[in-house]
Amino acid sequence: MELVRNVHVFGDSIMKGIVLDKKARRYMPLPDINFRKIEEKFAVRIFNRSRFGCTVTKGLAMLRKFLEKEQECDCVLLEYGGNDCNFKWEEVAAHPDKEHKPATELPVFKDMLREMVNLLKRYGIRPVMMTLPPVDAEKYLAFMADKGLNTENILAWLGDAQMIYRYQELYSAQVAALAEETGSPLVDVRRLFLDKTHPHPYKRLICDDGIHPSAEGHELIYQAFDQFMKQKDVNGVSTQPINESKTAV
Repeated sequence: MELVRNVHVFGDSIMKGIVLDKKARRYMPLPDINFRKIEEKFAVRIFNRSRFGCTVTKGLAMLRKFLEKEQECDCVLLEYGGNDCNFKWEEVAAHPDKEHKPATELPVFKDMLREMVNLLKRYGIRPVMMTLPPVDAEKYLAFMADKGLNTENILAWLGDAQMIYRYQELYSAQVAALAEETGSPLVDVRRLFLDKTHPHPYKRLICDDGIHPSAEGHELIYQAFDQFMKQKDVNGVSTQPINESKTAV
């Protein structure tokens, strides 16, 4: 069985390693977001093509351009959904009595993600999918209030604050369902965030904006990938820690 050596990551700000700086109240990237540790431990090369604010629609366009060129690529990690499930909250706050739709409606999200998976398979590249870290609805609402949005109107439209969490969960669940449907390996990041036996309190794993993993959250994401990569046969993907492999990058 061939070992995975070149991994390309297509995703949004989560895999870009974006966190909210508490003091500066601005977004900033974490250095490497643990990719270097994965590279060194498992003798792989990781190319991060994630983009801040990216949706599955933009991701599909980027993937097509990527595949048009000759690329050394054994595996592509797909991480989408966080921006797709988001609403234009300024419009919701201004008009809570009107209908509002997410950036990418759920059926379209699933169809486009399936197209990405099928496209990769046609090129002989193994797709790997990833569930979404959960959001903290209370933090998210407080963050929107700090930005001057009318959160009473937003709550009137939502029904209750936890609808933010539940709606985002739909997209993560769709990723997991599609991974099973297409036989694609799945990195279940969400499970570790929600695992009650984990020593880190849930809220510490999410930034004050309620939507981006904190530095501790990214360490948990690394643990999820570390567990995933240690598997010797993940639906056809074989990886080995570098001390067990004779092949160097």
